[in-house]
Formats: sequence, C-alpha cells, structure tokens
Amino acid sequence: MNQIGYIDLGSRETSSEQIPEEMLRKYLGGRGLGAYLLYNHVPKGIDSLSPENALIFSSGFLSGVFASGYGRLHITGKSPDTGVYGDSNIGGDMSAELKYAGFQNLVIKGKSDRPTYLYIHDGDIEVRDASHLWGLDTYETQIRLWDDLQDPEAKIACIGQAGERQVRFACIRSWMKRAAGRTGQGCLMGSKNLKAVVVRGTGG
Repeated sequence: MNQIGYIDLGSRETSSEQIPEEMLRKYLGGRGLGAYLLYNHVPKGIDSLSPENALIFSSGFLSGVFASGYGRLHITGKSPDTGVYGDSNIGGDMSAELKYAGFQNLVIKGKSDRPTYLYIHDGDIEVRDASHLWGLDTYETQIRLWDDLQDPEAKIACIGQAGERQVRFACIRSWMKRAAGRTGQGCLMGSKNLKAVVVRGTGG
C-alpha cells in the first residue's frame, strides 16, 4: 500500500513507485508527504492553473487502521485561490480506500483534452472518459458513477459545476457532506478537466 501513483492527464500515461522508507520516516504521510511531493514536482513560478501544477492526493500515515482521527485524505496543490501552497483535507472512507487499492499518494499532472475521471483499483490506474458526467453536480456525479461501475462500495471524490467553471474557491466533495473546502483544489481539478477520482480496493 506504500506506493505513489503518477498520472499525466495530457498523455494518459500512468506509473507507480514504492515510497522509500526514509521518505516515510521523515514525512510520514498526509500533509507532510503531500507538501514534499508538491515541492519536488511543481516548477517554481508557474501559474496555479497551468497543466504543470500538480494535484496530489495523500493518505494519512495511519489511514486504514482502527485508530480514531486518522482517516483524513489530504489534497494538495499550488492554490488557485491564493497562488501559493494550498492544502485541504476530507474525511470519510476515501483515504483508507486509497490504501486498500495499493496507494498512499497520487500525483496528477497535465490537462486532459476532454472530461475524464480516474479509476484506481487494486494497484491499477485507468483514465476514463467523463463526458457524460460533465455538468452534473457532485451528488448526481457519484450516483451515476456507482450505476456505471455497478459498485456502490467505490469511494469517489469529485467536482461540480463550480470546479468545472474554475471558480477559484471551488471545493472537492465526497458523498453527501464530506468536502475538501479550502484553497480552491476543486478549481485546480477542473482546470485539468478531471471530474472525479474513483477508488476501489480489496487489499488489507
């Protein structure tokens, strides 16, 4: 489960690598590892909405174990709202599910030429078409994806119309009441034509 998944939405190329133990010991996970990856993957001085900006999903170090308060998923990127480091976090099952699917971090760069969503499942990363989802709100998007995948256990983080239109303070939503609501990461997601990240894992 200690893998970083790399996705280039422009080329649709994906890869993964194991996180070195030294890096885990130094930065643990969540916000710490997200900040480290942002620093090392985003060129200095770029615009927040540039395809070169990275959108980084980071599970907490203890996500997926039975420990109270460790279930947060951090979403990091150069903020469209402030133009500097931005980090927001979201509760629920998304962070644990990402680990069950084999990943602690996702580093998403580039911009798709059409609406897409990511399907992360048991060590695999797929870039799929999301044209039929564009224009839907976050609730409708999740219902449609559960129907499409025939899997109500899939965990979903997505944007609605505000993110699609690149409103600078747009958030990322998961299920009914979970929201990564700070620093405009929904705007960054929309700038990449990325409608949703869907995660399903059956690992431990």
